Amino acid sequence: MAIRSEWHIHTHCSCDGACMEFETLINDAKKYGVTDFGVTDHYHTRLQEADIAASRAEYDRAIERHPELKGHFHFGIEATLMSQWEIDKIARGEYTTPPIWGIRHGGPANAPVAFDFDEEFLEKYKIDYVVTGMHWPMYCPTDEQSLLKEYHRQYMIAAAHPFTDILAHYTWYDKNIYPGVENPFLDFTKVSETMRSELKHCLIENKVAFELNAFLFFLPQTFIDEYLGFAAELQRSGVILSQGCDSHERDLSSVHYDEIAKTYEHYGIKTEEFFCL
Repeated sequence: MAIRSEWHIHTHCSCDGACMEFETLINDAKKYGVTDFGVTDHYHTRLQEADIAASRAEYDRAIERHPELKGHFHFGIEATLMSQWEIDKIARGEYTTPPIWGIRHGGPANAPVAFDFDEEFLEKYKIDYVVTGMHWPMYCPTDEQSLLKEYHRQYMIAAAHPFTDILAHYTWYDKNIYPGVENPFLDFTKVSETMRSELKHCLIENKVAFELNAFLFFLPQTFIDEYLGFAAELQRSGVILSQGCDSHERDLSSVHYDEIAKTYEHYGIKTEEFFCL
């Protein structure tokens, strides 16, 4: 088996320090045998619209240079569910410094979440697909159970949202949000069977793909075993899996697709059935 598609890649247009050039992405995809792929720069709030506009313009120029990639190279975004409190506050301009990562503290606990874009935005930038990433909890208590419940709440909302095509990096945790607070997912068995079952049925019902993200390979082997076992169960149940290297680097040289494919095969995951536009 081999990995022939890749749906989570950031370029220098992204707001977070990613640095890959479009031409490098195209050349590396060919070099590593990736035949179908997309670019997904970050969009949190309307403050990133200029980044998406720039990314779209570069994408269009890349397709002009490489017309053979039409239908194989796609334009997407990685969107984040934000608190409605935060979206409203940003819309009113009620902040001291424009927040690239949004307003991470001060909101109401477990605030309602939403996307800060609409159908018109998707049409304006001709967005082929949306990867929805859950990047932070919404002002909830920082004990383990509260964090687990808050993340599950957001994952369920994301998986059920009509804009979401791929659910990104399930259980990824940014330790910088709450310094000193332990990653609640470091032991994947803490994700209860109820949570797993609810997510599985939501993904199936809404035809949303579940991303296998490169972050998991940087965690303990016990986590990888449990996580990829769960992914294999999802695939057997009818959930489409999606490959996501989530690269923020200058090129794809650090993404060892052959090794990743062998790892997936070891857990019974079929890469030939992966998500593809």
